[in-house]
Amino acid sequence: RMSRKPYMELSKKGQRCRIKRELARFDTTSCNFQSFPGPGHIETNVEANAFDKFTSISNPHPINTLAPTQQQLYGTFEIDDDFQNLMNEPPLSDEEHEVADIIDNNDNLIQSLRDWAITYRISLIALTALLSILKNHPCFKLPGDARTLLKTPINIMTRIVDPGSYSHIGLKLNLQRILETVSESVTEVLLLFNIDGLPLFSSSSNEFWPILGSIFNIPSLKSLVFPIGIYFGKTKPYSCSVYLQEFVAEVTSLIKSGLDVSGKIMKVGIKGFICDAPAKSFLLGIKGHTGYYSCTKCKQSGVFLQNRVTFPECDAAPRTHEEFVKMLDEDFHIANSPLIDIPGIDFIKNFPLDYMHLVCLGVMRTLIYLWKFGPPSVKLSSKLIDDLSVDLIDLGQHMPLEFNRKPRSLNDIRRWKATECRQFLLYLGPVVLYKLRLNYAEYYRNFLSLSVSINILLSPENCLKFNDYAKDLLKYFVKSFSCLYGSHLMTHNLHGLTHISDDAYEFGPLYPFENFLQVFKQNIRKGDKPLQQIIKRFGERLNTNFWSKNVYDASPSTYPRFCNPHFSRSKLLTDSDQSKQFQTVEFDSFKLTITHPNCYCCLNDGSIIEIKNIVFCRSLKCMVLICQEFSEIKNFFEPPLLESSNIGIYVIKKNFNLIKKKVADVVGKVILFPYQNDYVAMKMLHSFSK
Repeated sequence: RMSRKPYMELSKKGQRCRIKRELARFDTTSCNFQSFPGPGHIETNVEANAFDKFTSISNPHPINTLAPTQQQLYGTFEIDDDFQNLMNEPPLSDEEHEVADIIDNNDNLIQSLRDWAITYRISLIALTALLSILKNHPCFKLPGDARTLLKTPINIMTRIVDPGSYSHIGLKLNLQRILETVSESVTEVLLLFNIDGLPLFSSSSNEFWPILGSIFNIPSLKSLVFPIGIYFGKTKPYSCSVYLQEFVAEVTSLIKSGLDVSGKIMKVGIKGFICDAPAKSFLLGIKGHTGYYSCTKCKQSGVFLQNRVTFPECDAAPRTHEEFVKMLDEDFHIANSPLIDIPGIDFIKNFPLDYMHLVCLGVMRTLIYLWKFGPPSVKLSSKLIDDLSVDLIDLGQHMPLEFNRKPRSLNDIRRWKATECRQFLLYLGPVVLYKLRLNYAEYYRNFLSLSVSINILLSPENCLKFNDYAKDLLKYFVKSFSCLYGSHLMTHNLHGLTHISDDAYEFGPLYPFENFLQVFKQNIRKGDKPLQQIIKRFGERLNTNFWSKNVYDASPSTYPRFCNPHFSRSKLLTDSDQSKQFQTVEFDSFKLTITHPNCYCCLNDGSIIEIKNIVFCRSLKCMVLICQEFSEIKNFFEPPLLESSNIGIYVIKKNFNLIKKKVADVVGKVILFPYQNDYVAMKMLHSFSK
């Protein structure tokens, strides 16, 4: 038998019919609901659905635990006699309500178990063991096997893509499942794609090449990444055309015909492809980053210098989409790109430079390598490196919880991740390297020009306001870098800085895909058949509407959230409600607490405060922050650079008087570092994204 709809998805008439059928099975005059067999006995076991390349899966709606609206129950049809008779029926009895609650509770339990198992990557063996325990409880009837509960796909369809295998999950299916849960009004979907290689094990040459997608223009989905197809083999696919066959066909169809979501047709467009230089070369059929004509933005010819190709100029003629399509530059093109068949792609504008690899893992890491391992003319002394490392580690106690990694010593630079390089470039470096201004003034000025320009480009507001300034500042950085460290280091990454401001203007900071790549490794439970394992895990997410929970959690309408209540009698004002105090308030991209280092924020009037309590105010009838406001705000650096206050970096002093500010006035989080006898305050850029 096919599984029946959850109770809350039925119409009112359907709910009443189901309850009457269930009541008919029991003697309601003597039924003891404590021993009632429970909604699990009402629902049939959910059989695992055949995967069939994900395209044959039906679209179950997410379980709604809120009371449905009249339109959700009855739709928008005309009222007929049957409907009027149904509306005139008496309300449900207490017994009917109790049966309905049991049915709904079982559905909620099943969905909660699914979400828990997927979120914490519970093994199928452990989940099956848990189900066998829960099945002994008389109130529930649950599946006996984890694969049934999670709707684990059975048939995994793969095809040979030399030298490995490929499985296509589907773009259309992912978009439909995700967009069904979105509260915003959406008429067009702009997509970002990421294609990159991911080694599976350090002891093996096997690697994944996933095709990942993200939705660019819907705020609640800005961090949601989904897989479209996955290749697994000993090396990357031999043929890009064979590898992207289904992807190109599906994207082309969606762009031409639109996407049907619950009967509503949405336009589909491509915002861009986010790839590092080697992956971009593979997709576009162009020279790699070591080629003489490898720049995707301009026609500058490289110069071979000290065993590497360098790009000494900054003002070469730009490339155009029309020239790319016609393949006019024979020194640039080496093969036809399969993406040429997708309508609407601009092969220059829609392929931005990869900020993470170019800036964080490229230029920033190169600078630290030069200070640590460079030739004597540019290398910093070992004692200075150690002193800087001590200062760096000390600042770790002042880093907010949004930063997953605490700063490490400069001596560990070979093990730094991209987020650590970014953290140093934007926040830690300007403070830690401040001591270089005396004996290494040119080094510090050069670094600061990079830090300030990238800070501007990562700020949605400043990127528009100071874009031209950032572009000029990056050109200054590139030229001064050449003078300080040598023209032989003017490689592909350094040259790319001269173009990155144009991409930042169009795309903003693009960093959504890198963390998702780790999901692949986390979901490999054994070495055998890794591709099939990954497809099954993502199949479970699709089949159980796991996306809907994530989308709801990220919806702006669910914030701010107040967490961790407390009942302290300190840090209160006369109109504070002592019974409504909290330690934490959550916003969509950051959290604020009443303890260091997460208690600093910026308000809509530009003031910076330290939070001492989060409490309900009787006089204002809203939640407020009991806080201390910082005063004597000054610039951390001044011309010839842009004044630091323009990009949210200040030197401040603390005011010890307690005041109250509305939670609704918070616009972003601030990082506070000790600085001489004062503090340096820096806006945490991603918290000011709106």
